[in-house]
Amino acid sequence: MPFLFTCPNCHTSTQVDDCYSGHEGTCVTCGKAIQIPEFGVSEQQTPKPKGRFSIPMFIGIGFVVLILACLSFLLIRAGGQTVQRMTANRGRSDSISNLRIIAAALNAYASDHGTYPPPVLAVGANKHSWRVLILPYLNENALYSRYDFDEAWGSDRNLEVTSGMPAVFQNQKVQSFRSSQHSDYFLIKGPGTLFPESGPLSPDDVTDDAGQTLLLVEARRLSEATSHWTEPIDVQTQGLQTKGYGELGGVLDGGFAVATVDEKGHFISEGIDPLVLGALITTNGGERLADDVLD
Repeated sequence: MPFLFTCPNCHTSTQVDDCYSGHEGTCVTCGKAIQIPEFGVSEQQTPKPKGRFSIPMFIGIGFVVLILACLSFLLIRAGGQTVQRMTANRGRSDSISNLRIIAAALNAYASDHGTYPPPVLAVGANKHSWRVLILPYLNENALYSRYDFDEAWGSDRNLEVTSGMPAVFQNQKVQSFRSSQHSDYFLIKGPGTLFPESGPLSPDDVTDDAGQTLLLVEARRLSEATSHWTEPIDVQTQGLQTKGYGELGGVLDGGFAVATVDEKGHFISEGIDPLVLGALITTNGGERLADDVLD
């Protein structure tokens, strides 16, 4: 392979075969002595250094980046689901805790008066809610003393009381876009329930399992019909039969919280069999339900 050699004397460039590499001789042009350099390690023959990143390396790096991106997405998604579950659990716990406190107050009232409070107390032409009647059993004696049973529940004086609503009447962990003075928890009235038209029963009147007989239910959809916890309004079994049990709930996702006569709180899935729910509402139906129906 010939190489280009320039005479250092006359500066004539000549193609010199690599077989003369390192030899001495005379320049064919000027005749002066010259030394042919070593052409064996020439710049043309010197292997070029490999680039810092090869194509396989780029592929490997891209694969690692893709894996990291996928892992990040999964972690973020899992974290979001965890937050959602924690929020849902807090919401359920708040409702169940509230319902147990209210159920205990209702049972304490029944112990003192022989029956549960009437859903609607009539004083002359004025009507009042059971929620007001159990205020002393919720350690709300001062609030109770401000309420005037000789006036309508919606009178100006009694509406002033609504601003002091006990927190136990509403789920504080689940955001509500309505008035902060409405209640999320209701009694169930009607034939076969604890609150028939003939008057409220007592816990001793229940022949079904007290742990499988509903005393209170969660129903924010019903609370949309009222803006004050003092309004005497509750769930009617006739309404449930015509409108469906979808009337219950509306506070928690996937179902609703309840309290039973034994003061236990439970969460009922929205997919519950309507026949089972109907059996839970009755007090003396004699239905045979599974022991874990409310687990």
